[in-house]
Amino acid sequence: MKYFTNDEADALIPQLEKIFEAVAELTAAAELKAAGLRRRMDKGDVDQAAAAIERSQLQFLAQGINEWMQKIIELGALPKGVSPALVDFPSRIDGREAYLCWKLGEKKVSHYHPVDEGFSTRKPLPKRRG
Repeated sequence: MKYFTNDEADALIPQLEKIFEAVAELTAAAELKAAGLRRRMDKGDVDQAAAAIERSQLQFLAQGINEWMQKIIELGALPKGVSPALVDFPSRIDGREAYLCWKLGEKKVSHYHPVDEGFSTRKPLPKRRG
């Protein structure tokens, strides 16, 4: 497993922003498609062929989302959420394994949390000793 420094994690932020932009577009399209399918079912529309096509399109969009999220894993990071968009970077802080954690909208990685905890317990990174 790769351990990230703050600078290495920060360098990936532009790529992560592009990935989550694509994920947001696909997610919006999938939500529209799912809503349309629900309306069709609620109306009692029994056009099985049309419903099968919509379900297939929905699966295609979900596959696209998964492929974009896989790109984060290929970078060595761990996607933790889409809404909100969260990513953890394996790291070592004060000699212990931890995750640097980033949320879409943050321009730098500035927080971490222990590996057995999550985003809700994140703490500011210790000041860098120079």
